[in-house]
Amino acid sequence: MDSILEKKIEALFGRSVKETFMERIQYTFETEFMFANDSFAVKYGKTLYHILDNISVVLEDDMKIVGCVKVRIPEDSEVEEILKVYHRWWDMSVEDRFKKVAFYYTNGWLKCRPYWFASFGHLGIDYEDLVFNGYDSIIKRAQTRLTKSCNEKQQEFLNGIIISIQALSNFYERYATAAVAAGKIDLADDLKTIAHQPAKTFKQALQHIWLNTLVLQKVSGCGVLNFSRLDKYLQPLYDQDIKAGILTREEALNLVEEFYFRNNEMMAQTDHMSEETTGTKDTLELAFDDPNYLTLGGINADGTSAVCELSYIMLEAANEMRLRNPFIVVRYHEGIAEDFWKLCAKAMRNNATVVVYNDETMIPALKYHNISAPEVYDYGFWGCNDPNIAAYEGGLRQLWMNMAKPLELALHQGDYPLEPKKEEDVAKECAWSIEDRMMGIMIGPYYGIKTKPANEINSMEEFLKIFEIQFDHLISEFRKGFEADFIIEQHETVGKMRIEDCFLKGTIENAVTWTEGGTKYHKIVAQGCGLATVINALYIIEKVVFDEKLLTLEELATMMRNNYEGNEHWRLKFKNKYPKFGNDIDEVDKYAQIITDIFMRIIAKHNGPEYLYQFWPTYSTDRAFTIMGEHVGATPDGRLAREPISENQSPADGSDLEGVTAMLNSLSKVPFNRITGGPLNLRLHPTVAAGDKGIDTVAALLKTYMQKGGMQLQLNVIDAETLKLAQENPDKYRSLCVRVTGYSAFFVEMGKKAQDELIHRTQHQI
Repeated sequence: MDSILEKKIEALFGRSVKETFMERIQYTFETEFMFANDSFAVKYGKTLYHILDNISVVLEDDMKIVGCVKVRIPEDSEVEEILKVYHRWWDMSVEDRFKKVAFYYTNGWLKCRPYWFASFGHLGIDYEDLVFNGYDSIIKRAQTRLTKSCNEKQQEFLNGIIISIQALSNFYERYATAAVAAGKIDLADDLKTIAHQPAKTFKQALQHIWLNTLVLQKVSGCGVLNFSRLDKYLQPLYDQDIKAGILTREEALNLVEEFYFRNNEMMAQTDHMSEETTGTKDTLELAFDDPNYLTLGGINADGTSAVCELSYIMLEAANEMRLRNPFIVVRYHEGIAEDFWKLCAKAMRNNATVVVYNDETMIPALKYHNISAPEVYDYGFWGCNDPNIAAYEGGLRQLWMNMAKPLELALHQGDYPLEPKKEEDVAKECAWSIEDRMMGIMIGPYYGIKTKPANEINSMEEFLKIFEIQFDHLISEFRKGFEADFIIEQHETVGKMRIEDCFLKGTIENAVTWTEGGTKYHKIVAQGCGLATVINALYIIEKVVFDEKLLTLEELATMMRNNYEGNEHWRLKFKNKYPKFGNDIDEVDKYAQIITDIFMRIIAKHNGPEYLYQFWPTYSTDRAFTIMGEHVGATPDGRLAREPISENQSPADGSDLEGVTAMLNSLSKVPFNRITGGPLNLRLHPTVAAGDKGIDTVAALLKTYMQKGGMQLQLNVIDAETLKLAQENPDKYRSLCVRVTGYSAFFVEMGKKAQDELIHRTQHQI
């Protein structure tokens, strides 16, 4: 990495989180009434054109990949006026907001964008089409579709796409004009080419992807992108340029590093999941710290390995820079090149933002859920380990299924012990409130259906059937609510478009936005949450009630309702004396298979051709395991009411006592060949991975887990003492980058709660 880039990276950590792309706000506000008489899609396109035709074009003499936005810290009076406008747009009922934008994640997600210029992000566009066909080909496709049978709304949709692409081309031309004025003729030629035509060189391709990304994220708010298999589809251009003598390997590495830097430069130095921090709570930015994801390696549809020279270059750049963006996903497969795998282990040992996924389980899982070849072989990720088939599907729809909920409903005849059911609760149309359906997370009371009282349940098999009944009820209720919402959405969304509709397969051909059926695939990521909590609880029920007969199920359920009051000795016994998931004990770990079987039966029951959107199951909590735990009563594993449930795929906090090998052996018993994503966080002590021997150790550890059927691994190779020092002396640790759950963050920018969660993760030796 050259010294210029090193200085620029160092400067990132001195920036204020209050820096704001004020020009975007100014020109967006101007469009509110400028295009009031236009249809929704045309107004979208004209809004984009107006912004891109007016924002500053920024060129820097010392960068080869150009494109950044002009930021400044707004005055307090400006912030006050901006917030007044946002309140005017969004101070309305949840139901009315839903009609404006179809669905949304949080109020924080809404507050910085207008209702006529929204994007959901969290997707992979058709980068190969972008690079190898160019903008003019997109316009031509839309114009051709207009010549075919179209109703008025379809015409509006296609015209909105044409205007949006013209806006992008015009923006590139503005950069080309500035390059000419600056005497950068070669750069100007590159920009003029990609403003309309396919990229002809490796440099043009990276430049094209970057400027497109800058607009999508910083102007349109289409954040959390999956760059897909960047190494695979850019390798032909790399080979061509190397052969022609216009590019060297070192120059390619420098270009990749500049591309990575740009992806970090546009991000605020904050943590979006730490909502209490100033940089997150008070931001006026779109996609203010949204990471992008990049996939390396993996197996091709013909069975060959996709590892190529660019795979090495892109991984080397991540290892050298050790920033949080882009989030690199290395896909393992049997026969992967050993030196590439060791480079991956080295990067992970060095705390680069690199994780591994396993083709040997992921591809069968995606096929199990009806993802077709050949596109299944190009799977990647966005967000916190959410699977994505780039170009073939749109953005985020999610359900965080708190699996501890059906557990407590099974214990309490469908009632919720923290807030027992009242008459008005019985009359609810849907167990999921509209707020929870919008965000996909289970907050507040959830009630099941009336099942047998505990004293009538006579076997573990019977209890598991009741657990499945309650689980099925909650998923059924979500499906019912979702489908009712979707009817409203289809009515409200007809003719609307979003920036991502320009770049997905099928939207132009079908003349309809992806949300309403424009693409081939439509998914709801069904995150199974609290896996280890439920495994441990089920094992306690089996042993204590049905095997050892130390308590009746009714006595245990009463204990849970009372939050172990007067029974602390039992709680400690459950917590400390009985084995837990994560220690390679078959009689405990068998519940990983049992729970997955239940989960898959229910998912299959509520998928099918009658639904546009299909559930894709994962095991993940992201950072929501704390808030989900706040809405669950005591559980039989010794967990008190309102304490966090287990995080992602990890064992319950502090319960994996037999070392990393035992922990991974337990996880490998999860049938991941039916689960489409989710993270396993592992923290290793630095002494484990020190030196060349340490790299070999990490490489062997990762490979063994993959070969035993694991799905994913992400590492933090750091000791608790260093993390505590960083808490106490943040200025000395500004660049300390950590893997959180499916994204990376600079540790000192995380909220204290998030920092403490990371510190308390089990630290493994080998």
